[in-house]
Amino acid sequence: MDLSYFCSRIFLNFFLVCILGYLNFVNTSEETDLTKEPGHLQKFGTGRPGHQIEEIVGFPNPGDFFTNYYLPQKPVKLRTGAKLSPAFHLWTDEYFLNLDVPPKSKVHLETVKKESRQQRTLHMDFKKFVKNYMNTSYYMVDTVPAFLKPDLVLPCSLQCPELLDNKFVEIMMWFSSGGTNSVVHYDAVDNINCVYRGSKDFVIVDPVKYEGMVPIDRPEGSYSDIDVDKMDYIKYPTLAKVEYIHAHMEPGDCLYIPYKWIHQVRSYNSNLAVNIWWNHYDALDVDTSKCNKECDKTMTLDKVKTTGFDYLLNSNENIKAHLSDGLAAAPGKVMTYEKFIHYICPMIRDAEGDEFIKEEIDNMKENANKMLDVIDQDKDEQISLQDITTLSSAQLLEISGILNVMDAIQDSIDQKFSDEELEGGDGLQDELGDEGQLIDVFEKLKSDRDEL
Repeated sequence: MDLSYFCSRIFLNFFLVCILGYLNFVNTSEETDLTKEPGHLQKFGTGRPGHQIEEIVGFPNPGDFFTNYYLPQKPVKLRTGAKLSPAFHLWTDEYFLNLDVPPKSKVHLETVKKESRQQRTLHMDFKKFVKNYMNTSYYMVDTVPAFLKPDLVLPCSLQCPELLDNKFVEIMMWFSSGGTNSVVHYDAVDNINCVYRGSKDFVIVDPVKYEGMVPIDRPEGSYSDIDVDKMDYIKYPTLAKVEYIHAHMEPGDCLYIPYKWIHQVRSYNSNLAVNIWWNHYDALDVDTSKCNKECDKTMTLDKVKTTGFDYLLNSNENIKAHLSDGLAAAPGKVMTYEKFIHYICPMIRDAEGDEFIKEEIDNMKENANKMLDVIDQDKDEQISLQDITTLSSAQLLEISGILNVMDAIQDSIDQKFSDEELEGGDGLQDELGDEGQLIDVFEKLKSDRDEL
């Protein structure tokens, strides 16, 4: 038999087997009943293959942390890292109640434990919150009060002079009676989260490996409308193919979550955590040879200045990232003027027709139109990724100013609602027994206002 004929027959048979296998795979995929796939209508992070996060003990030195985790953007659990801070032993409710707290030290509270970005929030005296949180749905989500910062040591991995120079964005405190569920979201910053009381479960998704498969369908807030207690594969079919990273956190543990990594969090029992956010782009050039070789336990957070998120919008790279996020998922990476503005400032959409804040919304629209005029360089009445990436430094500076004005308008709107609906402050809070009553009162006040 001719050898070439024999080889060609083998190749043809192999080719046919491959084609039939592929067609069978396609047909099977098309016929898959997603309602029977593991994880459908279950909690986010269940049903699909999962992997336990890498763990190390304590904080690595800055050089190792930057080389092995921060620069390659790799999450890691830092077991026992939080035990470095005096807060780990000091922070009991009794300790808080015996502190000499400055008058009018109010903290920001969420009012429902299953996170909703549309929920009503309120402010309450810190000690009053501590006295009542175990019997309510109140959830403190606020910057760490100044009087508590001396109890917290800056994570050893971040003890770098260059980071201390306007690189830290915010230091947040998360304090509740447990049972909280966050939305599926990402943060446009890098994050170390430390647990001081209770436990937490983090479900994390690699945004590169599973790009677009965990839909962030509320890009204006960097979160998803996925029901974290009941994932719907019919509504979000790509979730049926995602694999998760799981991190269970006990008191004393810390967790590094890289820039824009998707995650969702659940808390249990009396629960208290602190996280520190830092500017991703500005920290990329940190010279770790100048960082502390040995951890300085006297470098407490009262010595750390934070910029706040307003400052973050003044960095050229961050402005571009902020403007581009929604476009990355848009068809053709292009948005109409209206869709782009609703993504940048959802308040314009949500408050349409509300006479109570008409003046503020009109002012916001005026500034939004100024921004569109700067961004739309080819004047085609659409915003594309190309428009964003080719913005000059001067244009970005102008946009930064406009965004800050719009942010100030947003603050004035929030204050206007707060002044109207929470008039009487503590008196109103004293009368409320639970979150349900609070929402009823808010809705009644809104209804009364609308009638007027």
